Amino acid sequence: MTTGQTWMLKGGLVLTHADEEASERDIVIRDDTIIAVGSNLDPADYGVSEVRSADGFLVAPGYINTHYHSHDRWDRGRFSPLPLEIWMSLYNPPTVGRNWTPDEIYLRTLVGGMELVRGGTTSVMDDVHLGLQLDTASIDAVFSAYGDLGLRADVGIAYSDRPGHETIPFLDEILPAALKTRGQAAVVPQGEMLALWKALAEKHSGRVRSVVSVSGPQRSSEQFQQDAWALAERLSRPVLTHVLESRVQAISGPHFYGRSLVALMKEIGVLRANSVLIHGVWMSSEDLDMVADAGACISHNPVSNLKLGSGIAPVIEMLGRGIPVGLGTDNHNGNDGCSMFESVKLGVMLQTTQTDDYSRWLDASAGLRSATAHGARLMGRGHDLGALKPGFKADFLMFDLESDAFTPLNDARVHLVFADAQRALRHSYVDGRALLADGQFVTVSETDIRREVKERLAVMHKRVLDGVAKGKELEPYLVEAYRRGLESPLGRPLAGRCNCCQPGTFNSRTV
Repeated sequence: MTTGQTWMLKGGLVLTHADEEASERDIVIRDDTIIAVGSNLDPADYGVSEVRSADGFLVAPGYINTHYHSHDRWDRGRFSPLPLEIWMSLYNPPTVGRNWTPDEIYLRTLVGGMELVRGGTTSVMDDVHLGLQLDTASIDAVFSAYGDLGLRADVGIAYSDRPGHETIPFLDEILPAALKTRGQAAVVPQGEMLALWKALAEKHSGRVRSVVSVSGPQRSSEQFQQDAWALAERLSRPVLTHVLESRVQAISGPHFYGRSLVALMKEIGVLRANSVLIHGVWMSSEDLDMVADAGACISHNPVSNLKLGSGIAPVIEMLGRGIPVGLGTDNHNGNDGCSMFESVKLGVMLQTTQTDDYSRWLDASAGLRSATAHGARLMGRGHDLGALKPGFKADFLMFDLESDAFTPLNDARVHLVFADAQRALRHSYVDGRALLADGQFVTVSETDIRREVKERLAVMHKRVLDGVAKGKELEPYLVEAYRRGLESPLGRPLAGRCNCCQPGTFNSRTV
């Protein structure tokens, strides 16, 4: 909301961006935008009506969470590690309608959003699977929750038009016909989904935007993908799509199409600059070259990739080709948290497994860059998000420098990435407006929200458990398809637990 107010945050230790050391500076904010950053600024020079002290605080750009699913908030804590393809039908089943009410969808989005804020997120790309519920009230509940909380959000209502049993190698030939017909059809025809995305984008174009979400290249017809990307370009919005998350997906391309899924995307014309490729764990050297040439981006989700046994993404190779790599937290029950502090730390440290040449390992600045500037590029917002500069949105975090995480203070960037900085987070701002002040929410009543969740939880939990039996029916067939895939001639060469551990997989490329 535009208020016309100009105010100053004075005397803080300010980290303007990932590649600069923190130093004492003042920040002047007008409405939702930073208009000045500098040392010993005079409030009178900017028409400042209020000065707020930042003494004793580190002020840093807010984190941009580039992949998150709000829809499974009530599924948290249900399982220990399982492979992705088995987990999807047992614990996050897209074919089981749970009949959530709009109020329940609003609550899960809001509760998840509050956790995102406490986990350092100021902008999120929420890839929402509403299953069988593409009605107006259910969709509006998601957008309303982010609007009330004050979080910046790109919301993609996910869609695929191919039956699930046709998207996993060997599953179609072993799954009984009765299970193939249960809830597998697209909820609405392709044309209606395209029209819905267009209408939502026209309706939601501010702090909370609607974007396009195509579940994955193997889950959607070629024509639909082409139409979806063409629409997104006309709307100037990104397209979210899952690509090569697991070994089974690495097999899927050659199995179904005779080429990798990235090569397929390039061939049909949907590997573009507005493509947000989620995961990319099993991208080859050739795949990464194509991604780089297209100017596409990748969202890295290290925590869920480990819990689901998908592997470790070759981030060093991605960055070496100039590919923007953002960070995300993924599912509530495939993570099971949504802390960007955790994703940043793990995302940096896992890359030490890629090479013995420690000069190529990622440092704290690389982690922060992925969480800020690169995240902004995935949103198509590199011009006004991801840094504390004049002309950029006033999205920032404030940390208590007297906390354990920053005592004694050395390089603030290293503290942010490797110390327990989440416990030091005190204030969070989006568009110059406080969401969190002294650790407490100011935009919504957390007490009232928690009370309502407690009152509804038994009913919501029963809805989750009622779908268990349907998921279990699929389990033996999913397990068998998984086994056949990994034992097939296409799967055996991918026997390592992570893409980066395969000697000779990658060729160097200078960018």
